Amino acid sequence: MVNLGCLKKGVERQMYQLSLGDYQASQNRIVTKAEMKLTEIDKIVKWDRLVELISVIDKTDKHIGGRPRKETLMMAKILFVQYLYNLSDPELEDQLNDRLSFQRFAGIGLDMKVPDYSTIWRFKEALTEHKLLSRIFDLILDDLKLRGLILKKGTIVDATIIQSYNRPLSEKKREELQKNPTQTSGIDMDARSTKKNGKYHYGYKGHIGTDVKSKLIRRASLTSANVHDSQEMGDLISGDEQSVFGDKAYFSDKGKRDFRRKGIYYGILNKGKRGHKLSEKQIRQNKRHSSIRSQVEHPFAYMKRILNYECARARNLARNELRFMMNCIVYNLLRGSYLIKMAA
Repeated sequence: MVNLGCLKKGVERQMYQLSLGDYQASQNRIVTKAEMKLTEIDKIVKWDRLVELISVIDKTDKHIGGRPRKETLMMAKILFVQYLYNLSDPELEDQLNDRLSFQRFAGIGLDMKVPDYSTIWRFKEALTEHKLLSRIFDLILDDLKLRGLILKKGTIVDATIIQSYNRPLSEKKREELQKNPTQTSGIDMDARSTKKNGKYHYGYKGHIGTDVKSKLIRRASLTSANVHDSQEMGDLISGDEQSVFGDKAYFSDKGKRDFRRKGIYYGILNKGKRGHKLSEKQIRQNKRHSSIRSQVEHPFAYMKRILNYECARARNLARNELRFMMNCIVYNLLRGSYLIKMAA
């Protein structure tokens, strides 16, 4: 059981450990756009709850001693910096040593040593090992719910292909490697191929279920690229929405009946069948639904263009999932901050 009193004191101590010199120096500085984004994130996240959640990864025995982990709050904030600015572990270490705005956000005083990239890597591996990413995502989403930002009018489902940084494997080569696991080091065995618009893609698929109007991501998952969009649909539905929208890949007669039975409006685009073309009514309906469905493209566009999430660089599903989920979390925080400012 975590002692919340001690936990909060530890969080407060780290948040205010910057020296007086740091504070005085900051008074003459112009606040940059980068620092403004970090400030927006800082205002929304309830860091004490986040630290309580991820403190399970600290296995240091306080009675026996041993080398303790870096402060959990510091490492959590460093993680947000990394995915907000698309930095590799070595790049992140360099930037933390160089940029005062990053140090201030993470609570790193001038007299403190910045965690090296191997420490950062181990921290992320621990998060993955304990399957904490989805729980962190839900925790942040709860903070946004409490602010009344999620309207629950409907959910839009969609998927995007995330190209692997690694070269495609032929089935023959994959079989050979599976028989000799010792030779798979440095090779992405989880990425798969899929065909879209007549072109083959090798990598992964990011799946999301977004809230209509707010465009906040409520559900997210990452799979190999060969997984059909419709297979993830059940995990993208929150259960409290009034309607559901998506492209033709998600359509099924059974799904239509099931959603209608639950009183949920079925806005998945109609799909023609062999020998049964779409009626004029269905075509008009698809046009109406498409204008709503297109909102789901905003989160993906933001992640790829603004957060520079262009490809999957890691060599397995778990590590690529960490990056995808953190991009979803960062997107939600910045989108939430924008909505809060608009409401004010």
